[in-house]
Amino acid sequence: MCRLLGVVSREPIALDQAVREEIEPFTELSEIHRDGWGVAWFESADGGHRPAPQILRQLDVARESAAYREALAAAHGPMMLVHLRKASPGLPLQITNTHPFREGDVVFAHNGQFDLSEGLREEILSRGGRTPEGTTDSELFFSLIELHARTEDPATAIQLAASEITSLCLWFGTRVPEALNCLYMTSDQLIVYQQSDPTQAKPHHHPDNYSLRYRVDPDRVIVASSGIPQPDYLELSQGDALVVDRRTLSAVVNPSIVPIPA
Repeated sequence: MCRLLGVVSREPIALDQAVREEIEPFTELSEIHRDGWGVAWFESADGGHRPAPQILRQLDVARESAAYREALAAAHGPMMLVHLRKASPGLPLQITNTHPFREGDVVFAHNGQFDLSEGLREEILSRGGRTPEGTTDSELFFSLIELHARTEDPATAIQLAASEITSLCLWFGTRVPEALNCLYMTSDQLIVYQQSDPTQAKPHHHPDNYSLRYRVDPDRVIVASSGIPQPDYLELSQGDALVVDRRTLSAVVNPSIVPIPA
């Protein structure tokens, strides 16, 4: 289980200023989500060229990390996100397993997990999506998203990949994914996807640990996992994908395209 924070700003701005009221309570969550952190951003286009994503990642605890503070100050643009990792059981703490991940001009961060057998891994990789750098289930989810993104818009690609992962988990195991919550960021859009199975919550979890909420302000759209103050936020429903446009700050919900199995 991890924590996600994303922001799309009307004007380019430093990340620690774009979320100046949210960043401290969010950072405090790393007392529990202490298995590394990552910051990613897209700066404004320069000279007509599409900006490339910038990513900084470390394996230390965000609230204790000088590098984390430096990353928050360095991140500058209209499109930014932060990920705090709490590693799934059995997955090693290594930089290639630290979110966010990148493929070309796309950045991806995941909160959740699904049972990862060798058969499931081989089945996903055989389909020819993105090749993982590490050993996480998250990168396999990203692989399927990138496969579908070759023919579909990003929001639909995420929804199709999530449906496929869910079906494969039932085929190779006995339960649906615990959660497939994610942020998918391009230079023009931030896509937020919500899917979780509350029945799999651990005894120490809060009931809304896998909730994703967002708020549209005049100068920004912010999205975050639970655990920080969220006044006037709207909550995404199961299977929904929120599409935030950098140019207009519009935030449009793509409803679930398939039923989510229980």
